[in-house]
Amino acid sequence: MKIRLLFSCLFLIGILPSTFGQLFRLEAGVGTSYFSWHEEQMSADLNVQLTIQKKNSNHIFFVALKALGNTVHSEVDRANYTFIEPNNKYTNPLGKSEPLYSAYRGGEAEVGFSWNQKPHQHTFFYPILSLYSKTIARRINTDKTKYAEEEKQSLHGIKAGVGIMVPGKSNFNLQLQVFEPVLRSVTLFGAYVGIPFETSSTANDLSFKGKMSIRKNKFNFNLSYEILQLGSAENKNSKPIFASTVNTISTSVNYEF
Repeated sequence: MKIRLLFSCLFLIGILPSTFGQLFRLEAGVGTSYFSWHEEQMSADLNVQLTIQKKNSNHIFFVALKALGNTVHSEVDRANYTFIEPNNKYTNPLGKSEPLYSAYRGGEAEVGFSWNQKPHQHTFFYPILSLYSKTIARRINTDKTKYAEEEKQSLHGIKAGVGIMVPGKSNFNLQLQVFEPVLRSVTLFGAYVGIPFETSSTANDLSFKGKMSIRKNKFNFNLSYEILQLGSAENKNSKPIFASTVNTISTSVNYEF
């Protein structure tokens, strides 16, 4: 629901007239992501980005959104996974040999500025500063229970970095950024949990993201690699969540409208 609301807001902004000498540029595209978390999975991605730059301005304001969902399920290693056992006599516990399957989904949103953005004829560097929000969820299914349990990690904070642009017939762009979460939460819910619980996770280490893109006319080809550090969480009403790392390789093709 939140992702759809954000996409609707971006659409409304994109069709506004270019008043006050501002230049609006809207890009949308599709892509894939390869996750290495508790399991390894592929996802199908949808993304959109809006940039706004006043005439002769040295900086660009941007809003970027991305939604993703798995395309395949992965079998869960039972030796490394423990369910919360049901606390009533009406729910049958899962058998120790019953197979489990995971599915990943999530999204991200980024709002920020990049500077030194006036037209250049030669290679140049520029700083980037943004607010960044990332959510990733792992849903567990069984052959008998289509929705047994889900862990959702949400991180919101500040991302900063530097980019390098190489102008030419095809513009080459490389960005390196560091993400520091300020707010972090873990939500666990499902058939064996009962009422969902949400708790703040412990401090996470810094996360990192690198992105390379090549722009040719109205098409933009992107390749990115993200290392996302997820903190642990403790709750007396549920099982502990241990710290983990998500490594993601993403590709996408965007078109400028």
